[in-house]
Order: sequence, then structure tokens, then C-alpha cells
Amino acid sequence: MKRTLFAFLCTVLCLVSVVCQAAEPQQGKIRVLLLTGGHGFDADPFFAMFDAMDDVEYTKAEMPAQADLLGPAATEKFDVLVFYDMCREITPVQQEQFVALLNKGIGVVALHHTLGGHQTWPEYEKIIGGRFFLKPREVDGKTLPKSGWKHGETLDVTVADKQHPITRGLADFTIHDETYNNYSTVSDAKVLLTTDNPTNDPELAWVKSYGNSRVMYLMLGHDRLAYENENYRTLVSRGIRWAACRPTDPAAEWKPLFNGRDMTGWEQVGGSHWEVKDGLLIGRQGEGNAPGDLFSTESFDDFELRVNYRMVWPGNSGVWYRYQAANKTFQADILEYKKPFALTGTLYCPGKMFLTINTDASKFDREGFNTLVIRAAGRRQMIFLNGHLVGDVYDDTSDRGKVGFQIHAGAQFGDMQIQVREIAIRPL
Repeated sequence: MKRTLFAFLCTVLCLVSVVCQAAEPQQGKIRVLLLTGGHGFDADPFFAMFDAMDDVEYTKAEMPAQADLLGPAATEKFDVLVFYDMCREITPVQQEQFVALLNKGIGVVALHHTLGGHQTWPEYEKIIGGRFFLKPREVDGKTLPKSGWKHGETLDVTVADKQHPITRGLADFTIHDETYNNYSTVSDAKVLLTTDNPTNDPELAWVKSYGNSRVMYLMLGHDRLAYENENYRTLVSRGIRWAACRPTDPAAEWKPLFNGRDMTGWEQVGGSHWEVKDGLLIGRQGEGNAPGDLFSTESFDDFELRVNYRMVWPGNSGVWYRYQAANKTFQADILEYKKPFALTGTLYCPGKMFLTINTDASKFDREGFNTLVIRAAGRRQMIFLNGHLVGDVYDDTSDRGKVGFQIHAGAQFGDMQIQVREIAIRPL
């Protein structure tokens, strides 16, 4: 009898393990379009750097000959554009198509001499966040010198933003590389790395957004001495993941938001009833079918949130995120809605109704536990249900706020329970 019970428990644990593994978002490798051209480089070690990235598959392209690839249709084949070119110009039509692509949404990582491209196109400076100038220019009635460079310099690099996902955990380092000076950096660029090398401007790396696209620029990267520097390789690979709206460190630990014992870190709003029982956070309507919400005391901006839950039906609930106010938030729904037909995994936004709708009941277990993953990265909102992408949309209703759960009003939901086994978060 004991052996039979033990075998049964082992089987159950194995099944639970399989379910948990399958619940992680399944997306495959990051698809990179790697653009070169207009400037020489040490090709073999450069491409070897990308060959070593296990989570990246890349396609080579030459600029400007293949600039037609940079249109809205690129999102069907690629997640990130990595620019290591110094293209002098593309046609006005290609410029319009490139901007349309960025407005649609794709990741951008620009490296080193890319800063000197597109000298006659003013918008390019706004896109990547700066410009290397090949000739003097007039600014506010003053003549400023052209940009300069110097080979074979040693740069002491300071991590200026220790909290950004690309640089979090990195220590200051030294690299042997080419330096640039007298280049521009736009005001909305968030600087990640700096240097005090006198032959280089202070800003070495920054991030920004353009349209619906995340953009990273990294000034470093002249030759194999940079490509083979461990810190440089880390910055490039993390930059690609960040631009693709993926976790920059896939092995990073999730931070639990529910301790399984009590509601520490949470606050109730409204008349709903919340309790912790047998390791589950349980929410239901209060007296007289009173609705309400439960919110985290902490706020978050860009993150991946994982919720393992079960619903007792009939029900209407959901996971609030980036909650600032009743009209400034998002909710990943847990419901069965009739008009329009919408199921769990649908993304709701106050004043806009459903931003994306899931109608596929095969993506979740109606009676059992499910794992909902919310990925909020800038304007991009992605919803995964048991590892399946069920919603992907760009919306800027809220960029930061609390996470939480809703208990909806209505006598028809009097028996509803939302039972939460896990809530965990990690930054993007």
C-alpha cells in the first residue's frame, strides 16, 4: 500500500513538473537581422560573437543594398535589428518604411560606427539617440567641430545605471577599443555606461524608445579586442534580449510576491473577502455580493509577472497590472464573456474595453491550475497562458503601477473563487 501511494505521488509530482515547465513562455530563439556595410570590420570574430549566443539566430544583410528589408513586414521574420553598418544614405521611400517599422514595433541594437551613418537624414539621430559628425556643423549660431576618433585606447568604463536590466549586476570594467569624441547624445537617452577617457565623450551606451521600438546604442566595438571582451559580449547579448522584450538574464530568479502564509505586501480595496488558506490566496465576493480588489503595496514598471491560479466558476476576475487608478491600468482577464466572446487571457483596458481577445479554450484548463504570464515592456503588452502567446499589443495607458486581483460584482458570481498558488515577478 505504501509503495502504491509512493508511486502515485511520484506520478503526480512528475505531472506537476511537466505542467510547470510547459507554463513558461515558449518562443524559440530571438530572430536577429544583422546589418553591416559601409565600414570595414574584423568579420570572423565579430560573427563568432553572435554564433556563441545560444538564444539567438541571425540573418546577415548588407546596407544599403538590402535596405528594403527595413519595412513593416520585417516583424514577421525578425525580433531585433542589430546595426553594425555605416550606411551613408537610403532612399526617402526606404526611410519612410523604416520609420513605419519602428512605429509598428521591433527591437534595435546599434553598435559603434553605426553612429556615423545617414549623415543627411535628421530623423536618424532621433532614432538611435545620437550622431557622429563627419564634418563641422552649425548649432545655435556656433560652429562645432567634426567628430574625432582614436585607435588603440584603454577605456575605464563606469556602470552609470546599475538598476537597468542590461547593466544590472555588472561591475565597472576596462576595455581596449577605439574612442569617439564630439558626437551628440539626445536628451531623452537614458545613459547606461560612461567613461572618463579624455579622447572620448562621457556617454558610452544608452537606451531610448522610438515609436513602439526599444533602442539600445553601444559606442564600443571596433575590433576583436572588444568582441572578445566578456563584458562587451554580455552587453550585446543583454541588449538584444532587452530590445526583444525578453528577460535579459533568463536564469534570473523570480521574486515571490506571495509568501503562502499571509497577505504581507498586499492591501484590500472594496468589499471583497480575501484570506490565505492551505497555502492559497483566496478571493471571493463579500457580504451582499460585494466586489473588490487586492493590490500589491509595491509598484513596478517593466516586468514579467507569473501567476499560478485556479478559478471556481462561474467567475469574472483578472490580474491587474501597472495599476495607478481605475482608468489607468491593464487587466489580464480570467473570465467567460459573451458579447464579444472572450475567454481567459483576454487583455482589458478601462475605456478601451478589450485590447486583445483570447477565444481558444484549449489554451487553459477550466477546472485546474493554470499559469498566466504577463510581460509588460514599455508600450508592449504580452499575455501568455500556459506557455502560449494569447495577446500581443502596444498601448501606453499606463507605464508603471501596482499588480493585483479583481473580484467582479454580480449575484451570478456569488460562488466565484480565485485561488492563487504563486505570484512572482522579475524585471525586464
